[in-house]
Order: sequence, then structure tokens, then C-alpha cells
Amino acid sequence: MQPPRILESFDELQLGQEFDFGSITMQLEEILAFARQFDAQPIHLDAVAAAGSIYGGLIASGLHTQSACFGHVIRSRIFEKISMGGSGMEINWPAPVRPGDEINVSLRIESLTPSRSKPDRGIVKHCITGRRVPDGQVLIEIRGVMFAKR
Repeated sequence: MQPPRILESFDELQLGQEFDFGSITMQLEEILAFARQFDAQPIHLDAVAAAGSIYGGLIASGLHTQSACFGHVIRSRIFEKISMGGSGMEINWPAPVRPGDEINVSLRIESLTPSRSKPDRGIVKHCITGRRVPDGQVLIEIRGVMFAKR
């Protein structure tokens, strides 16, 4: 896996290429603050109610996990010169994120399609994956589509 660097063109990307963005830690205070503002479910806010849930304790909102992992990629600036925005995402949360979980964030290029009608750009399909450190459990997969400058 490669460390991220700022890309200059769609043409620098390769099918199957992987980038490692290091890790983030989901802090209890941030989990509670996000939930209060955006996802006020008891499993994210109330330790007693969460303990009685199928999760057995507080968990981070999936939307918080998505924002934290996606934001970690964006802050790396890898795509800042080539990104023209995206057209969608598909998100999977195969396991809950708990306070204190450290998540390693990586991105894999899944397909590259040069535009036939607009030769100055291409379409990038990628998958951002968050794995819990140290056991490697996948916590989130974000499949996205981005338009990129050539």
C-alpha cells in the first residue's frame, strides 16, 4: 500500500492501486457530540439504553464513522487537484464502532473509465475501508464514484 500524495491527474491512478491513510480514533466525547447533533438514537447517546440493546453498549453513529473516515481521506489532500466531485456512495457497516476504537483508513481503486465525450476527465470508482486496529475487523466500506481531471 502506498502512502497518499497529492495527485496531479486521473492518469496517475491504476486499477487495484491502494493507499494507506493511517488511523483515526473514535473518542467518546466526539461520538456523543455527533449523535446529539445528527443521530440522536439511544444506542449513540445513552449508556444504559445502549447496554440493553443488541450492541451491548454505546456505539458510534454509522454516519459519524462515514464522516470521520471520508474526512480523513480528504484531509490527506490526495485528490484536491483532480477531484471534480462525485455522483454517489454505497456504505456498509459490517460491525459497530465503539468509543476508543482506532480505525485504519485505506482506499482502493476499483475501476477507471476515461470519458469518451469529455477527454479532459475520467470516472474513478473507489472503496474506502476502515478496519479496527489491532484485529483488522472491517467496520466500514464506502464505495464511491468520483469525476477526476486528466
